[in-house]
Amino acid sequence: MEKYRRAVFVVTYSKSSEGIKYLVLKRKLHWKGWEFPKEGIEGSESEESAVRRGVKEECGLNITGKIQKFDFRGKYKYPKVYSDRPGFIGQTYSLYACQVIPGKIKLDEHEHTEARWLSFEQAFKKLRWSTQKKSLNIVHNWMRGKDFRKIITKSGALLLAGKDENTNEKLVMQAGDDEDVFHTSMAGSPFVNIKGRATENDIHEAALFCAKFSRAWKSSRRDVEVHWFKGKDIYKKKGMKAGTFGLRKFKILKLKKEEIEKYSL
Repeated sequence: MEKYRRAVFVVTYSKSSEGIKYLVLKRKLHWKGWEFPKEGIEGSESEESAVRRGVKEECGLNITGKIQKFDFRGKYKYPKVYSDRPGFIGQTYSLYACQVIPGKIKLDEHEHTEARWLSFEQAFKKLRWSTQKKSLNIVHNWMRGKDFRKIITKSGALLLAGKDENTNEKLVMQAGDDEDVFHTSMAGSPFVNIKGRATENDIHEAALFCAKFSRAWKSSRRDVEVHWFKGKDIYKKKGMKAGTFGLRKFKILKLKKEEIEKYSL
C-alpha cells in the first residue's frame, strides 16, 4: 500500500512600513532551491500544532495572532526513496498562513542554508515548486482582500465580495483587467471578483454567491439573473454614486432557485 507522509505548508509573513514580506528558505536536504516553511505532522499531533512547531524549529520565530487555514490541499510523490522517511512514497499537505514578528532567524542547518524576507513578486520568482507558488498566491490574495468578504472555492481560488456600496467601489477598482467580476442584473448585490485564473466551477460558485446575497434573491426567492464580465469592461462616469458602474459588455448567467437555496459557504 502506498503511504504518504502528512505535512503542512506554512506561508509565513511579517508586516512593516515597507508592506508585507514573506519568509523563504533555501533548502539543501533532499533537493536544492527555495521554499517557505513546511513541517511533517507527528503521530496524533494536530495540524495547527505542527504549524507552530515547524515555524519555531525551522526559523526560531514565534507566531503572533491567529493561524489562518485555507481550503487548499494536495499530495505529491518523492522523486526517490529517502532513507530518513522509510515507508513513505510522497507527502500530503494542507495550507496555512501565519504572521510573525521579524527577529533573528535561527535556521535548522540540517535542512536550510539561508533565509530571506521578500516581497510577493520576489518570493514568487524564488519558489521552486508550482504547488508552493499557488499557495503563496492564495495567501497573498487573501491578504489583499481584508476589506472584503473572502471565500475560497472548492478548487482553491479566492473570491472577494463587497459588503456595501463603498467596499463594492473598492472591489471593482482593484479587479484586474482580465479577472472575472459578477453583479446581479437587478441593483442591490455585492460585486464579486475572482482573483487570478478561474475555472468553470469557480465562475459558477462566484455567481451563486452573488445571487445568494442579492436584493433580488432576498425579495423574491426566485431565479436570479447575474451579469458576468471582465474588469476591463467596467467604466465609471463622473456623477455615478459609490458602488455604481457601467458595463461595455457582459454575459448573462441564470441561477435557479433550487441551487441558490442549497448554496452555503
